Amino acid sequence: MIQRCIILITGVIILALTACAPREPVHYPPEDAVVAVAGFSQPKHRWEMITNHITVDQKKIDKDVIEKLDSDLAALLRQSRQKIVYPEMVKQCKELVAADTRPESSAFHFWVQVGKCIPADYILVPFVFEWRERIGGPLGVQEPAAVVMELNLIDLQDLQLQRFFFDERQFALLEDLSSAGKFFRRGGKWISARQLANEGLEQGVRELGL
Repeated sequence: MIQRCIILITGVIILALTACAPREPVHYPPEDAVVAVAGFSQPKHRWEMITNHITVDQKKIDKDVIEKLDSDLAALLRQSRQKIVYPEMVKQCKELVAADTRPESSAFHFWVQVGKCIPADYILVPFVFEWRERIGGPLGVQEPAAVVMELNLIDLQDLQLQRFFFDERQFALLEDLSSAGKFFRRGGKWISARQLANEGLEQGVRELGL
């Protein structure tokens, strides 16, 4: 009983400190901006990546997972302040640019050209690097869910990149007291990989101002 009270008090303190922590101002895309959204993909090679994130021997992510990520991101962006161009239209420009792009071109340059093909003011390029399903149920697991993904927002006028990186594996409260806030928000349960990814998407969309 005493141990449980200590855990609860610790969680409340962490939540309070997090809420009071100062945050850097974010420069959001303006409300009238056109934002093109590419479909999720799983980069395997350095030339496919916008940043220097490196993946090694990661298991191929199933197509249905990619489709669910696209669907969940699209659902979030329906509430966006900006004008969103969804992956179905972006895919056409991606294919046109790919047919006319030299192999040595950088991924950043490639996506800039795709965005200008739309045309758009910004382009959002989402990647998923790792996806591990929960083994077990909400009340107990042999292996928790884990997700690693990245949202890259490119300003097509200034050629500036804003990046949101999400690398999350759920831990039991006693394993990591710093995750107490997440533990309580999740109702003390083990969540699925899709639920975990949705947490990341919601945070990423919010931090990028979409």
